[in-house]
Amino acid sequence: MKSLDIRKKFFDFFIRSGHEKIESSSLIPAQDPTLLFTNAGMNQFKDVFLAKEIRNYKRAVSIQKCMRAGGKHNDLDNVGFTKRHLTFFEMMGNFSFGDYFKKEAIELAWLFITKELEINKDKLHVTVFESDDESYDLWLKNIGVPREKIHRLGASDNFWQMGDIGPCGPCTEIYIDQGYGTGCSSKNCSPGCSCDRFLEFWNLVFMQYNKQPDGTLDKLKQTGVDTGMGLERICAIMQNVESVYQIDLFLPIVKKIEDLSGLRYSEQEERIKAAFHVLADHIRASSFLIADGCSPSNEGRGYVLRKIIRRAALFEKKLTEKSIFPKLSESVVESMSDIYPELKTNARLIKDVLKSEVEKFAINLIRGATILEKYFEENKSSKIINGEQAFRLYDTYGFPIEVVHILSNEKGFTVDAEAFELEMQKQKERSGKKVVNQEIDLDDSIKTEFIGYSDMSCLSEIQAIIHNDMLVNVLKNGQEGWIITKKTPFFVETGGQVSDKGYIKIGNQVLDVLGLKKINKAIGIKVKTSVDIRVGDGIFSEVEKSVRLNTMKNHTATHLLQSALINIFGKQIKQSGSVVNPDYLRFDFTFGRNLTGDEIKQAEEIVNEKIMENIPVAVYQTTYKDALQKGVIAIFGEKYNPENVRVIDILPFSAELCGGTHVNRTGDIGCFKIIEVGALSAGSRRIVAVTGPKAIELFQTDFTIVKNLSQEFKVKTEEVVESILKQKSQLKNLQDINSKLKAQLWRSQVPGWLEKLEIIKDLPFLFLSINDFGVSELKDIVYDLQKNKPGFYFVVSNLEDKSVFVTSLAKQYSNKINLKDFSSWLTKENNLVGGGSDTQIQGGGPLVDTSLQHKIKKWFESV
Repeated sequence: MKSLDIRKKFFDFFIRSGHEKIESSSLIPAQDPTLLFTNAGMNQFKDVFLAKEIRNYKRAVSIQKCMRAGGKHNDLDNVGFTKRHLTFFEMMGNFSFGDYFKKEAIELAWLFITKELEINKDKLHVTVFESDDESYDLWLKNIGVPREKIHRLGASDNFWQMGDIGPCGPCTEIYIDQGYGTGCSSKNCSPGCSCDRFLEFWNLVFMQYNKQPDGTLDKLKQTGVDTGMGLERICAIMQNVESVYQIDLFLPIVKKIEDLSGLRYSEQEERIKAAFHVLADHIRASSFLIADGCSPSNEGRGYVLRKIIRRAALFEKKLTEKSIFPKLSESVVESMSDIYPELKTNARLIKDVLKSEVEKFAINLIRGATILEKYFEENKSSKIINGEQAFRLYDTYGFPIEVVHILSNEKGFTVDAEAFELEMQKQKERSGKKVVNQEIDLDDSIKTEFIGYSDMSCLSEIQAIIHNDMLVNVLKNGQEGWIITKKTPFFVETGGQVSDKGYIKIGNQVLDVLGLKKINKAIGIKVKTSVDIRVGDGIFSEVEKSVRLNTMKNHTATHLLQSALINIFGKQIKQSGSVVNPDYLRFDFTFGRNLTGDEIKQAEEIVNEKIMENIPVAVYQTTYKDALQKGVIAIFGEKYNPENVRVIDILPFSAELCGGTHVNRTGDIGCFKIIEVGALSAGSRRIVAVTGPKAIELFQTDFTIVKNLSQEFKVKTEEVVESILKQKSQLKNLQDINSKLKAQLWRSQVPGWLEKLEIIKDLPFLFLSINDFGVSELKDIVYDLQKNKPGFYFVVSNLEDKSVFVTSLAKQYSNKINLKDFSSWLTKENNLVGGGSDTQIQGGGPLVDTSLQHKIKKWFESV
């Protein structure tokens, strides 16, 4: 049975059973810092299980894109070496939110696999959580599974949680026995063994708890069901193949690897087959991640993507010397874009990012491998790469620890991973990364109504006060804390738009708003009091209008900019981040190359054209599904309520889901100017722009500068650039002439300088002070001096308001003088800072006088 047939059967079965079909969410969890990637079908329903969100359905079915390559669920190290582990996979799941529970979940699962898929029930085993008697009895008495095929296992096998905190509960898993000989040699092998004999393919989780940061389990307000069946594993069962890499989903990729490498998969030994597996899995993982807006970087999700690509690049070398990994994305796009159209939309971006990342790593691999060989030689007695060495390879050459493990294992070495993690922690501490304190958990009855879309001020009542992370009734005079009102005009930072500025008034006391934040369903206002404030007090809140209005101009302009870029480049443009504040807007987007000057100008012209058209900005509420069907853009990384989303509609040019504040008409923006365009990574670009008053200020400043230059050069304003370039060329010619004359001058003085050489401790010594020479010229001078007479030369030049120097020591004298010690002495005693090698250092500092010669000579004589 092909994968497409299995997909259809699954959806049809559960839709008949009253489940709502839900599309897969992004691999990047929407505003969920507890997860690196979407790792299960239930991720997009997390708030529904927590009863923080209500949907118009109580049953759902989905096939979810998943990644398990970081965080709590991480299968990266296993990929390639087992028959079942993948980093990217698709999870088939059915869900219940306060509707059915254990009995119905078990019955539905059994009915689907034994009736719809017609899997032989005699081959099936089930596991239950060790203390879950209810599930055990359901399998035994209701379903009729023999007692010897029901296994009680502990929390590591049968208690599931999506992350370190969040919804969790006991689970029951369904296994298929693939027969003695397919796993370990023990005849007593059973589910829970790490071998391949018993393949777990469906996990039914009974959501009962919400795990807290301290490890405690709070009961959920309603129970739920979350099931997950790996599509790839069930395909392997239905297609009667030994490995997930042999199913129809992987065949096009394996065929592409064969064509590009010239190797036949079926003819290879296991070591080479493992390389096929790694490339096949990693090309799916990286292609889907890039399509969903992830870019390689040195931290977080981007670093995991980088690890995956670099691990693939390393295994690629086992198959061919050619770079084939980026080309494999073609087969992923071709075979899966009918189901996931974002692959086709981003096909060019995917290949460009992969090509750039593989090329970067190829350079680092050569450099780092040389260092690693040195470590192998140094540590040949211990056969261990220590933490400091592994960290240096990571920090300097971009070697993920997984790559170091692979290369070390091939040489019979191990890596001290624990010491490596300690080095990583030290780096985090040095970079000043802070631990975020847990927020106070407010009761759901405490909520704030935001009225800021229509009003910039209001009267309201204080319903809660927080001081030192505790709820209090009074915030006393002089104390700092958070007050929560029933209504507020203040916008709290979200979706890239910064928080408002403003003030509150209590009686005759006016207090500045020091900060704003969301606390559960409420909005906290940070103040430092000059009077006692009590719960129940009435306060007046007002937004600083100029700040809000300018922010609104920038926010609406951001929407226009995104649509302009989509018009120019197509739907591959996807917002990957933004900042909207009163002074400027910053828009990050997925794109695989730099923008040309003409393209930047074109984007500017389109946005300003829409501003001049003075289009009304309409706002309306609808469902998420309806909005997407109408072509409304949903922003990457944002979390939306499926039942109620807010659309900012600038017909017919732009329509986006957005919770921010916007102008009433595009003409209110005034004007738009791009001031900066740059690259964030291989697949991501950034545009910075200004609007309204800031744009006018920029135009006025630039006009004044150009006008003054035109008067100075006595040319028309449109000729200013040409005049500057002409003068720049003339200046360079004069500098070249000056350099040649100076070179002739100093070369003529070399014989005289050499005559001043002194012999100190059997070593030729010369201190030389000359003015108006740069470092590069000083290096030429000492090179010429050393060529004529090897020795110790210190040449210093006062250049405007500073000095520069070069110290050179002939190699044959390096055992007599330590230039690093000399450099330290220069810094400590003379404020001259420099660095370099054992034979030459260069640097500079404040202006020097003739006393320096005496000091250096004295130091020289003392060593």
